[in-house]
Formats: sequence, C-alpha cells, structure tokens
Amino acid sequence: MSERGKEFFNGLAERWDDMRSADDNKIAGLVRLAGLQPGDAVLDIGCGTGVLLPHLLAAVGERGSVTAIDFAENMVAKARAKIGQRENVTYVAGDIWSFAPETVYDAVFCFNFFPHAADKPRFVARMRSLLRAGGSLIIMHDMSRAAVNAIHKSSRVVTEDRLPEGAAVAAMLTVAGYEVQKAIDNDEKYFIKAANQPRRGRE
Repeated sequence: MSERGKEFFNGLAERWDDMRSADDNKIAGLVRLAGLQPGDAVLDIGCGTGVLLPHLLAAVGERGSVTAIDFAENMVAKARAKIGQRENVTYVAGDIWSFAPETVYDAVFCFNFFPHAADKPRFVARMRSLLRAGGSLIIMHDMSRAAVNAIHKSSRVVTEDRLPEGAAVAAMLTVAGYEVQKAIDNDEKYFIKAANQPRRGRE
C-alpha cells in the first residue's frame, strides 16, 4: 500500500471502531471456520485496531501466540491500547514486505485487508513464505464482496482496491502452491482457507 494509504489509515485510527461496527458473532463464526487449535502461532496481517485479536486469542489459548502487524502505526497503537500488553501477543508497526519473523506460523489471517494488496499474486506468495508446511492462509471479510467493493468505491484513497471473486482468488492460490480447502463468497461473508502445500524441488 502507498504512503498515501498509510496516511489515510493513520488518520482514521481513532474513530475507526465508531465508523465500522463489528459483528462479533459473525467474526467468531469466521474464526471457527478457520479451525485454529490451542497452541497455534498466528499472524494477523493488517490488524487495524485489533478487532480480530480477541477471537484469535480465545482460539489459540494461553499456549498459543498472535502477532499483529499493520503498517499504520496509529492502528497498531489503538490495538495495543484495547488489547493490552500480553506475553503471547506481539505488536508490529511495519511493512509486511520487510517483516522478518524468527518463526513460521500455523495460520496467517488476512481479515478485511486483501483488497488493499496491490499485487495479489505476489502477496499470497509472500504469505506462503511465512507459513509452515500445511499451515493455513485465511482471507476473510464479515460482509459480502459487493459490500466491500461498494465501500471502497466511495473512497478517494482506496477506490481502486477491489475484492476479487472467490473463485478467482482460489485459482490464484492454487497456482501459488496452496490447496484451497474452503471458499465461501456469498451475500453474508467472504471466506477462503488455503493450506500451504509442501514445496517440491526448486519451486
């Protein structure tokens, strides 16, 4: 995302939660679809103000861990203020392209973020490098694709940021070396879960 986009989201951080009401029941249902296990290590890409964090922490338990990353530092600060400092939560204000964790993850969540990835094939390849073999990439929205795209179309800054059809993203993931395990693209939600396939040869 551009510096203009970073400035845009930094400016929205303080009022983001008031602007967009989150349906906790629907979000909890999406996290259940992901099938996290206690003890899992999870990466929350584009964590924003931490809307997803309580649900991830509940799923992985005290033995699990969550890393929350967003390139808009004000969003990360808001998430930290809401969730607090915990031993099993790491907050990162930075660019996913330069992010260099010391471990790989059992799951990478991309909640309400995927449209903002300008080069989506490159993005899913990058996510694969952060996952263990068999780990899952979850791309999800707690609203329909049409609703997401309508919201973005009305914005001057993210007007070109579109959420593609689920079938198109599933095909992209397959080409990138994932096994698509679930894909939902309906009037209520958008959810894709894909497993990182073991790499072969010089792939």
